[in-house]
Amino acid sequence: MKRLILAAAIAAAPVAALAQTTTTTTTTVERTEPDYGTIRTYVTKEHHESFAAPDGFTVTTGAPLPEPVPLYRLPDDVGPYQYAVVDGHTVLVDEQRNIVKIID
Repeated sequence: MKRLILAAAIAAAPVAALAQTTTTTTTTVERTEPDYGTIRTYVTKEHHESFAAPDGFTVTTGAPLPEPVPLYRLPDDVGPYQYAVVDGHTVLVDEQRNIVKIID
């Protein structure tokens, strides 16, 4: 009797293994380029004063913006950016305070 149960279990094992499935879902987030004309219009309307860059800092794309420089929010429909006005340049900044784009 034990052999019969063991044989039945062995016979059923491949069927159980075949019944297992794996599903993988991949999500891609597509970021579109922000509308720099809209950003310029918004920044001009808000008119924040330019902040003097700390000694040794140069406004360049990819550079991390130093902490004393204030950031300002853009409208939600513009994208995940904030902006700052440093040495007369308006710059877009990402979540880590890196300059993404110098827009003027």
